[in-house]
Amino acid sequence: MSIYIHNQHSMPNQMPIAKPHFCNDIVMEEALPVASPTTRQPTAPDPIYNLDTLSMQLTVAPPKNPFETTGNKVDFLARLPYELGCRILSLLDLDSLMAVSRVSRHWRTIYHDNELWRARMADQQWIVRSDENIDERRMDWHYLYKQKHQLIHRWQTGRVTTHTLMAHQSGVYCMQFDNHKMITGSRDRTIKFWDMATYQCIGSLKGHTGSVLCLKYDDQVLISGSSDATVIVWDIQRCQPLRQLQGHTSGVFDICYNSQYIVSASKDTTIRIWDFNTGALVRVIQGHSGPVNSIQLFGNYLVSGSGDGTIMMWDITTGACIRQYLGHEHGVTCIRFDGKRIVSGSNDQTVRVWDAETGVCTMVLCGHTGLVRALQFDDEKIVSSGYDQTVRVWSIRTGECLLSFESAAQASWIFDVKFDKSKIIAARQDNTVMVMDFGHGLDTRLLV
Repeated sequence: MSIYIHNQHSMPNQMPIAKPHFCNDIVMEEALPVASPTTRQPTAPDPIYNLDTLSMQLTVAPPKNPFETTGNKVDFLARLPYELGCRILSLLDLDSLMAVSRVSRHWRTIYHDNELWRARMADQQWIVRSDENIDERRMDWHYLYKQKHQLIHRWQTGRVTTHTLMAHQSGVYCMQFDNHKMITGSRDRTIKFWDMATYQCIGSLKGHTGSVLCLKYDDQVLISGSSDATVIVWDIQRCQPLRQLQGHTSGVFDICYNSQYIVSASKDTTIRIWDFNTGALVRVIQGHSGPVNSIQLFGNYLVSGSGDGTIMMWDITTGACIRQYLGHEHGVTCIRFDGKRIVSGSNDQTVRVWDAETGVCTMVLCGHTGLVRALQFDDEKIVSSGYDQTVRVWSIRTGECLLSFESAAQASWIFDVKFDKSKIIAARQDNTVMVMDFGHGLDTRLLV
């Protein structure tokens, strides 16, 4: 099964706006009834009992005279050390915390305390990006919390602002982006650079004589693979080719690399390993009986997905096959590997999650109605796309489809998809790149 697809249909003139809908209704668990507390005398020190007793003592004022009842309330937080009161309120859910800010001036002061919001960020494991130019002690943690909370809410509800990027003259097969730039490869044989602040095309490279099917980059190099059967290593700072790797007999569908090796996968059914520094061919891996559509490198382990329907794990230092993963009913079109999990997409319209060590398929995600062409995942979600013209977001823990973005007007196949904390970006058959921005209007610079 070849992943290289010629553009057989006319391209739409306008880019549709992606609109989300939910694949499943979210069923919330019913709250348990609150039982009336019973008095008990523990036989051993009981922290819960002691906490209840302390709470009663702090919330009921002692009578000033025999005629005064014990029903008068006092501010128990005012009787505690300020830091302890701050810590107690930080444990409330957000709605309750906002409500208690209206109880009194003292509680409102605590509500606005910077350390309270710093503690909430830490409790929820919301990490901020380290910046040597910013003193962490001077950060506005309440502000950062609000930005993060709104961003998460938008991911939950599918609220995005959509941008359509147009500069390529034919289908866009591949892309990668960071906070500052995006690089795309196309059937028009060019590689283009985009400014992520303005979404403007700021440069173009020409070097391949065929479609640019795959690319990867870092701060030093850009590596691209093409239907012309070659791999080009570029100096990304000077935008000049450093070397061309030749050896494949058909199109290069995917590439990956580390500080030692460049690895390329081809329609010719082979995987080739090249020396990163010299470009010399180190090893040819043969084992698949169909085109090798996708590869992912982690340490010395390489995972490959093929049109023959199999996924294989290899030791790149020896070329030995370590494990085979069977389960897809048709060709495997995309895979990602993080050292523990493998996530794969297929022409059988499913996404599968595998235990990399045991080879067991732990989850099958059904929902796509066409070939699953591209995917990416992190510890919380999987984002997938393909020839059904949708981008889907799944829970990696439950397999639930959380969001599905479908074209509202003219449709287009999606060849590649990537995401970060605030964006999903899709490379499309209609010559465009679609940016779905969850962070529009939010300050996400320090959020991870």
